[in-house]
Amino acid sequence: MNKQLTTVGLFGLYFACLLQGGTAVLGPAVNSIAGNLQIDPSVAAQVGTFGSLFGIISSFLAGRFAGKIKYKTFLLVSLIIFIAGGSIPVLIPTWSVILFSRACVGFGVGVFYALPPALIMKSFSGGLQQKKLGMANAFGSAGGLIMQFVVGVLAAIKWNYVFSIFTIGIVAFFLIAFGLNEPEEAPDVPAQGDKPKAKANIHPRAWLNFIFVFVAGIFWMPSLLFVSIVVEQKLGGTPVHSGIVAPMFNVAAVLLSFAFAFLYKTFKKFLAVFILLLVTVGMFLEYNAVNLVMVGAGLFLTGAFLLMIPTLLSDNGKIVAPESLTFATSLLIIAMNVAGFVAGPFVGIAARLATTSYIPGLYLGIIGQAAVVVIFFIIRLVQKDAP
Repeated sequence: MNKQLTTVGLFGLYFACLLQGGTAVLGPAVNSIAGNLQIDPSVAAQVGTFGSLFGIISSFLAGRFAGKIKYKTFLLVSLIIFIAGGSIPVLIPTWSVILFSRACVGFGVGVFYALPPALIMKSFSGGLQQKKLGMANAFGSAGGLIMQFVVGVLAAIKWNYVFSIFTIGIVAFFLIAFGLNEPEEAPDVPAQGDKPKAKANIHPRAWLNFIFVFVAGIFWMPSLLFVSIVVEQKLGGTPVHSGIVAPMFNVAAVLLSFAFAFLYKTFKKFLAVFILLLVTVGMFLEYNAVNLVMVGAGLFLTGAFLLMIPTLLSDNGKIVAPESLTFATSLLIIAMNVAGFVAGPFVGIAARLATTSYIPGLYLGIIGQAAVVVIFFIIRLVQKDAP
């Protein structure tokens, strides 16, 4: 362990991970926002997607400049943007200010996805690294659940109070401000002297991991997009029933995160393939569900997808040079965010191709995910184990 990463600093990173769900937590308040601002609900739904674009930008900036700019400084500035910018609509509840707020939140979330895992990987190794990454993933998965519940409570009090949820970032700010120090070495910074250190390249297997999570992310997204259609149109349920089964996705992610170190030790380079096998089975159960139990079980299995990032981060930690580790981490986060955007056009194309399916996006998503499992299982078979 890097001796400069104190317990307080580590928990500061964990609490930054808790904020990763910031771009999606306003879902329960969309109807209230639309009603009070007298705008179409489909327009108000942008509060859940608008920030993702800025998350892509900030993840890239974090990967390229963290280390050159101190990690602690980068995190603290991002937290200020997240807290102050995200909370402004409490005082100025207009649509333009809300969009600005979402941009601020998205910017912060992109950094919170990229930098805490990179710092954990710089500070730990082996099984301890997997345990800490699993804990960070558990905080990230639980954060969305906690914040969505609080948003629902705040929306019942007054609609614009929901934006005060972002002040929870104050906890992470103080923990990082007083407990986090820079890594003992700043490997992302070129060596000083007459001959600067050559820029390190990212290992080809790390680029393959980038493609892996990008393609899998596109096919996985329909499992979340269409849960209400399965519950309400196929099974005749209500939005309440959808709200009961949907959190099973996050519950699974939290529980499996605590077992991540064990899973990684057991499956090694095949863990990513095993995760996507679980996801494929979960999507199959959801699509063919005849009752709410099957839908809940399917979403529980698809929740395993949130282990993909710590899994591929652990893989990259074995093959990527230290000076490129932060950038390689940001690439995975960017891949996840871009996959979320591309999933929209994929669903549209699926609707035109799969005329025999009542949910084309989910149907073709299952086929695509199964193909990814087979292809990458073969790739992992021929790859040598990283040291």
